[in-house]
Amino acid sequence: MSDSFGIAAAPERIGEWARKAAGMLAGFPVEAAGKAAALVTACYERGGKVLACGNGGSAMEAQHLVAELVGKFELDRASLSAHALHANPATLTAVANDYGYDAVFAYQVDALGNPGDVLVAISTSGESENTIRAALAAKEKGMSTVGYLGGKRDGGRLGALVDVPVILQASDTATIQVGHLVLTHTICGLVEETLFPNKAVFLDRDGTLIANRHYGSNPDEIELLGGVVEGLLKLRRAGYKLILVSNQSGVARGYFDEAVVARMHDRLQRMLNGHGVALDSLEYCPHHPEGVTSPYAVECACRKPAPGMLRRAAGKHGVNLSASWMVGDIKADVEAGRRAGTRTVLVGPGPAQPPPDFRAEDFAGAVRHILEASGASPDAEDAVSLRS
Repeated sequence: MSDSFGIAAAPERIGEWARKAAGMLAGFPVEAAGKAAALVTACYERGGKVLACGNGGSAMEAQHLVAELVGKFELDRASLSAHALHANPATLTAVANDYGYDAVFAYQVDALGNPGDVLVAISTSGESENTIRAALAAKEKGMSTVGYLGGKRDGGRLGALVDVPVILQASDTATIQVGHLVLTHTICGLVEETLFPNKAVFLDRDGTLIANRHYGSNPDEIELLGGVVEGLLKLRRAGYKLILVSNQSGVARGYFDEAVVARMHDRLQRMLNGHGVALDSLEYCPHHPEGVTSPYAVECACRKPAPGMLRRAAGKHGVNLSASWMVGDIKADVEAGRRAGTRTVLVGPGPAQPPPDFRAEDFAGAVRHILEASGASPDAEDAVSLRS
């Protein structure tokens, strides 16, 4: 009598699919996968997007690829633009009803694609008519094309059309689909590593870098806090980009305008540059929902505790947020860092819920912890000559 589900009736079958997958992966097309990842990376470097399409299990792989690009694969980082062409049922069924199922992807490529974008067409046989027509439409639009393929050694009709055919050598659909999963992970991993190689320390301004003055707006009153210059130099030597992220609701409240913020930040940069440690970027949010000045009196996605400024800067500077830190003196700074995917340090005794990853008495303590956590020596090169 067999045990539950009849598994004992055919014990030799239990590992069959794993064995077939292992055999296929032993010949994984590494060179072609690398070319596909390079094509997608170049697309994003140009500001483009990825469109992906397939049927059945291949549709799910298209959606999987898109999810990893738009959200994350292994790194917290800025989002990447990507669309799965089967995922809008209204569009899919409208085009299918009016023009036939063979046209469902080509019409969307024509509508959404731009020169320099990438189409990822997925077909285990290489013979799916709607993916073939999508590839032809992509060529008409000046897009680059990648094929997730298998079965036939040449990738079928689709393999002959795409710029980069990635062909998984297996005879059955299930095994090819395993290879397509690994291909998605390979592409997403290489894209993230290439586009987001940097680590950063995101820095609050008032109360963290400079003395906190109530809605400070006079550049002549800027006072760098103790240990800031030395700490920034140590972080820079450890390979961190230094990025200011500051709420400036005084603009929305009508206390000063953006020109004043610009003068404050110009003065701060010149002071830091005098010590050889100018910031890599200065981001600020002029909004507040209780403001009185249009168009700043709005709720926004950039005002801390929202993570918008951090994510915006991460996109500009290729920052891996998972390897980065947010340093500030209030709970909004901690929450913004947590929501962006960084580790967090709270400077001073201020309350924060949820708590930061580390509490530091002062800026020097924050820097010491960051360097220790990253494996750098916090005391290395302390004897540095600071220019006044």
